[in-house]
Amino acid sequence: MGRLVIVRILGGLFVCLAFVRSSAFSTAGVQDLRPFRTVTLSQEEGPILYASDFVVTEDGLIFVTDGKDCNIKSYDPTGRLIGVSGRRGPGPEEFSGPYLCDYRAPYLAILDFMKIIIYQRDGKGGLSRIDEIECMACTSDIALWGKNVIVDAYVAQQNNKYGLTLRGFGTQQSGYLSVTGDCLYYVLDARMKITRVNIVDQGTMTFGQPSANYREPRINQVIRSAFANKESAPVANERKKVSFITGIISTDEMVGVLFSNYDATADNWRLYMQRYNPKGELISEYRLCDAANYGQLYNYFFRDDVLYVLSERYGDDSTDRYDVLAYRLQ
Repeated sequence: MGRLVIVRILGGLFVCLAFVRSSAFSTAGVQDLRPFRTVTLSQEEGPILYASDFVVTEDGLIFVTDGKDCNIKSYDPTGRLIGVSGRRGPGPEEFSGPYLCDYRAPYLAILDFMKIIIYQRDGKGGLSRIDEIECMACTSDIALWGKNVIVDAYVAQQNNKYGLTLRGFGTQQSGYLSVTGDCLYYVLDARMKITRVNIVDQGTMTFGQPSANYREPRINQVIRSAFANKESAPVANERKKVSFITGIISTDEMVGVLFSNYDATADNWRLYMQRYNPKGELISEYRLCDAANYGQLYNYFFRDDVLYVLSERYGDDSTDRYDVLAYRLQ
């Protein structure tokens, strides 16, 4: 992540967007946010080999892109596996490696290697493939906006300006993305810097600041020496001392930035969230209870003021444990 934002839209419109810095921020406290529901995804039949991403529909169905098994796994609201779509191969109903996905009813977008496949849900909840968009570069995120797909690897910044390109499907940005109305929010993975871009009038602003639990990454002498000597262990140890930005969500009333910290006692990564108001002022920070990952990057999905987090841990046998945690944000 950490590149510029590009979006494509009908007509191949290209715009340069200036960006401005926001003003002072308020002090924020740390609060515990507990999930109101936890769904454990069944691993009995067709276990998940690698959960690349997931979405949750308005009727509670869960779609998981399995990048290693090369398919889409569907689960009912209780976590029971109800369907598997696709397999590895070059055919029209096959995948090279399904990765990122996003859902805005009735459309489901899935990044599959160098293309984005668009599905539409039918009245019975099934998926119909309706389009395919070439995507030569994507690193961290995709987002649906109407009949457009915003792709993180296409945002480029130069001289404090953003190049924004949109193209619609049925006719692509680097960083984590969230779209609310006509506003696109973009956050770098390396530091707490959030950019808001109005897709229609091209207005921009930036904001973001350190908080109680956010540990800003820095290159120190230990890392410099490790790179010089081609040593990986010191770098891995230093990485555990800093925070990793893992996502962004937004509504008309707030912007939330997700980040993780390593917990040495539990030997896993814990999830936190900064919450900003529309003016870019930090108003609170949350510790997302029960969210634990053995990797620093979390899969998440946000809809209707509910944040869904996929918590992945080693299970009791050869399979991993996947829990979808639901947090209500008001």
